[in-house]
Amino acid sequence: VKAGFFDEPDAWMGISHVLEHMFFKGTPSRGVGQIARETKSAGGYLNASTTYDHTSYYVVLPAARLADGIAVQSDALMHAAIDPAELTRELQVIIQEAKRKLDHPGAVTSETLHEVMYDQHRIRRWRIGYEQQLAGFTRADVHGYYATRYVPSRTIVAIVGDVDEEDALRLGRAAYRGWAPGQGAVDPSPLEPPRHEVRARTLRGDVTQAEVAIGWRGVPALDARAIPLDLAAGVLGAGRGSWLYRALRESGLATSVSAWHYSPTELGVFSVGADCDPDRVPQVLAAVARETRRMTDQGPSEADLDRARTLLLARWSRGMEEMDGRAASLAGAEALGDYRLLDRDFSQLMSATARQVRDAAASILDPGAVSAVIFQPRERGADLTAAQLGATFA
Repeated sequence: VKAGFFDEPDAWMGISHVLEHMFFKGTPSRGVGQIARETKSAGGYLNASTTYDHTSYYVVLPAARLADGIAVQSDALMHAAIDPAELTRELQVIIQEAKRKLDHPGAVTSETLHEVMYDQHRIRRWRIGYEQQLAGFTRADVHGYYATRYVPSRTIVAIVGDVDEEDALRLGRAAYRGWAPGQGAVDPSPLEPPRHEVRARTLRGDVTQAEVAIGWRGVPALDARAIPLDLAAGVLGAGRGSWLYRALRESGLATSVSAWHYSPTELGVFSVGADCDPDRVPQVLAAVARETRRMTDQGPSEADLDRARTLLLARWSRGMEEMDGRAASLAGAEALGDYRLLDRDFSQLMSATARQVRDAAASILDPGAVSAVIFQPRERGADLTAAQLGATFA
């Protein structure tokens, strides 16, 4: 369903995840727990996840029980009961989940980086929501979001497995035929103005290692630079042969390091993350600055690019091996406009050149527009200022 954290007005922050928890909790014809019991009795299981630009629900079961799977999932999608008593219980589960997330330094650091990088767009918010707001959600709130976002025009159903195509289409059409069409609410995130500025923030907490997150504004998923930026991130931070692994892990400066380009629908974030001793943060930042500058000035060698390409293609392939992964990949590509975008991504991964990777990186990894967040222990390590960060990257 093309409804996620980006679709939530501030008054409903976190409600997409609440609805995800309520999705399989019953319908007028299936009581609480019955959906899970029916799925299990058919030899299957169900699960869901919420992200910035969509919420995904899947049922995995033997192909011979396809009709049962479609019947259960279509009923849940079109007729979620959102029982008030069940909602009250589930909100307590979600609040505990939100508290656990606040105890995860990596999550706090990375989402704070989004807040530092963006001034208006909803990616800057703590996406799971806060306890006080979550506790105040009513059935009217959750059903209001459900009724205005969960509509046919925002919904994609992907069926993958050892099934006959015509039989699957017939079953799907029969199940969803009675779903009344509707445009749903249009409440896009505020537009983000351009900016060119170095930003930094220091967090303090009960941690022993320093968490470091460095980022730049990236590009949307359909931008021609998206795949080259994925490859640039792979060269920098994927595997033991990556530039940052050699610069930070092999030297002992950091205990972990990674890089990625994340592009949920309408924007992107290019990030580098590392864990290190609190007193080594300046050295870690200097190494990241050096390697990202190397990427924009020289670009990867053919050997570097081939290594990153192999790792990304393996990741792409693994995502298509399991039935739920393949269905999710198809649905995600269709949500962007066409399921055949998967073929485009594969082709671009295969054909992108070192020059394209360097040019894409040079358009994004601007030392004058870098942001960083460090999460330091309460009594160790220095604070990071924008002036220090800017000088390091300049």
